[in-house]
Amino acid sequence: MKCKNNDIGRRVHLRPVVAYPAVTVALGVSFALVFTSFGPSQVTALAATPTPTATTSTSTPTTPSATTSTTPPVATAPRATTSTTVATPSPAIIPSISAGGASGVPVDHHVLARIEGSGVQVKYLAVDAPITDASQFQSIRMRFKMHNAGTTAITAAPQLEYRLQGSTGYTVVPQALLRGIPFSVDREWVPSGTAAGGTKQSPLGEDIAVDKFLMGSQGGGLAMIGHHSMGANPDRAVTLPSDSYTEQEFTVLLTMDAKYLSTYEFRITNGRTMLAGSQMATVHLGAPPTLKLSPGQHKGVAVLAPKPTRGNGVAK
Repeated sequence: MKCKNNDIGRRVHLRPVVAYPAVTVALGVSFALVFTSFGPSQVTALAATPTPTATTSTSTPTTPSATTSTTPPVATAPRATTSTTVATPSPAIIPSISAGGASGVPVDHHVLARIEGSGVQVKYLAVDAPITDASQFQSIRMRFKMHNAGTTAITAAPQLEYRLQGSTGYTVVPQALLRGIPFSVDREWVPSGTAAGGTKQSPLGEDIAVDKFLMGSQGGGLAMIGHHSMGANPDRAVTLPSDSYTEQEFTVLLTMDAKYLSTYEFRITNGRTMLAGSQMATVHLGAPPTLKLSPGQHKGVAVLAPKPTRGNGVAK
């Protein structure tokens, strides 16, 4: 009986010894399957995730890592960046002579017109005719024809400039009244268009339809919609395809600083860059208006300026 009990004890002790390796093998296989299914996919996902700097940059293209690329880098052109802080886009510089030898953007002709009053039909003069009897506080329209005779499209931001005839340098016509400056780009008064009548200020600019062009199609080419500026100088940029033309207009006010019996010359440029063959418009101021007295008025007598006084009214 004793021996049998010992045999039974051995069997009891041996069974656990045999069972443990089987459980260990089974658990090892299970863990191997688990790690095999998750491990490689996690590594691949991380490697494909783009770096944060690649998504926040707007001007520099993302360059692949040298450790993951086996092909030589390919040179690429830099991307253009758009500025949001500049109110007027910077226009491209127009070459004076194109590759084909033709002028870049000739300003072929111009037309001038007086604005006699709000709501009055504006009467334009003949093509290239000057104004010979302008006066202070008068508004004038100045329209120029721009033509692209080149073989590629070009962009220009028309800017109106002036000079006193006989002087050398040009000055940009300002967008507001400035002391000592004889001109400014001006708004117009136009009919309100309501049943009550009256007038209102014009918009800062408006398109000029092709059928409203004044200088014809000399030179041929494609006619592009023009623009009339009544407050902006330079005006918005215009792109002219190869062999095309348009008309650009400005409304100008003569201030009290415009000199009578003087002649001024006007031209348009591409933001201070000369346009090929630029033609000048001429405005001459006539004699000062004569003084007209109403009944009972007298011309008066010129007197010296009053002497400065102290606070008690006694002359110093």
